[in-house]
Order: sequence, then structure tokens, then C-alpha cells
Amino acid sequence: MIDGILVGVVVLIIYSFWWFDFCFLNRNISKFKKAFEKAEEKSDIIIIINTGGWGTIDYKKAFDLNPFLYFIEDYLKQKGLKVSIVQYFRTEDHLIGRIGYIKDYLFLFEKQGRHIFSMIKNTNKKILFLGLSNGALIADEIMEKAKDIPNIFSIELGKPFFGVKSDNKNILLIENYEDELSNGNVLELFKTAFIYSWIRWIKNFIIGEGVSLNASFEIKGHNYPFQKYKNQIIEFINEKVI
Repeated sequence: MIDGILVGVVVLIIYSFWWFDFCFLNRNISKFKKAFEKAEEKSDIIIIINTGGWGTIDYKKAFDLNPFLYFIEDYLKQKGLKVSIVQYFRTEDHLIGRIGYIKDYLFLFEKQGRHIFSMIKNTNKKILFLGLSNGALIADEIMEKAKDIPNIFSIELGKPFFGVKSDNKNILLIENYEDELSNGNVLELFKTAFIYSWIRWIKNFIIGEGVSLNASFEIKGHNYPFQKYKNQIIEFINEKVI
């Protein structure tokens, strides 16, 4: 029985990796390309948004990131620029999508980043990436490739400590010094992942709140209230983007 379960798990992993590379990625890149080209026709600047976590949440429901987005959009419009928003989804919200995502995550989104960069590198419009957490990780991957391109910019919030550390001058990197994910406090991250989040989830389950395990995963300091960083963003936009 155990052997059968192991075989089933292996088959699931292999299929998920295949699905991600040959089904999801091609379809997703094609969808993003169409949205980008449409935005390019009518805009002076395109904001490409990457939400945190698995990257599956629509930005309108990403309440940790959309205050930044809406402010930046309004601020740029006040400066007389035509603005479009294009979201990039990093996977789909189901078991196969999440397993397939893990492989790409381990390679720091290099494949997805390469595809996105190939689409935007020749545009004469301004591009502004806005990413939170894992969304900042893929933004940094792309910005490393865009070092010599003056019209591509990035605002990155709570970028994890691992991955590319681009020195591109067009990046605004915002980090909370207490953020254990940004600072690389591995011991505390381990406790959060394998102890605290499970205790929180069990407690919520017992009292009937029905909070998902994913929602129970709270990293200390990994929150970025908009008002605290508003002035930094204004300064960056005025100095670099406009």
C-alpha cells in the first residue's frame, strides 16, 4: 500500500511539472502577451503587478498590495500619463498548479522571467513592475536582465532573502527590518512554517473559524502598510520614472 502511495505521489509530481511547463506556461504567457500588447497601444506607462504568495490572487482582492497600486496609478495620472495595469499570474490555484509552481520557484522564476523580459525589452513605453514577496522575487529576476534598459522600473516590497540580488539602479527595494523573510531569519521561518502556522490553523479549526492553512502562515514583520512607505514611493517615481 505504501509503495502504491509513493508511486502515486511521484506520478502526481511528474504530471504537475509537465502540466506547468507545457500547458500552463504557454497559455499564460500567450494571455499575458495579448494583455501587454493591448496596454502598450493606449498607454504611456504600463504597471505590471505581481501579487505575493502563489501569485494566483487577482490584484483587486490583494488588499496587501493594491493600496500601493491604486496610489501609484492615480499619482501617475495626475502627472498627465496614460496608465494601464497588467497582472501576471504565476500559476493556477489548485493542487497540480501549486506542485508545478514549486519547481519554477526553486529556480527563482528564471523561465517565467525570461519569457516576460523577451516581451517587454523592446518597448518604447515605460514599464513599472510592482511586486510583493514572491512577486518581488520574479520582478528582481526580470530587472537583472533589464540592467541596460532605461525605461523599465521596479518597486519591490518584502523580497525574500534568497534569489537574485539585482543592483539595477531602477529598483526601489522596500524592506521592513523586522521582516524575517527578507532578513533571512531561517530558524524563525522554520518555526513559522512547521510549528506556529499549524498551531494557529488547528486553533482556528477548533473554534470553527475555518481559516485555511495558507492563511494561517504569518511571517513576522512581513507586512507593508502603504502609508509608511508612501513618501519613498513618491520620491522614487519623481526621480526615476517620470
